[in-house]
Amino acid sequence: MSGPTVSVALRYRFDAIRRAEVERLDKKLRGLSDDDRRSVEAITADIIHAIACVPERALHEGTPEPALNAVVRLFAL
Repeated sequence: MSGPTVSVALRYRFDAIRRAEVERLDKKLRGLSDDDRRSVEAITADIIHAIACVPERALHEGTPEPALNAVVRLFAL
């Protein structure tokens, strides 16, 4: 597995968690207008992007295999 591949998987994993949490909180969000729901989606997506950017900068084509394996295990990729 390469650094860019792990990076994509990591972003996908973070976003899957985000989507699951938004779905889990659906009852609490039902009172929101469509515009407000879109805002929640956009804000949470931006948060995931900001979080994912940190490890993505470190994951590149030359990332050592042990480091990649650690990220894969750590985030259950």
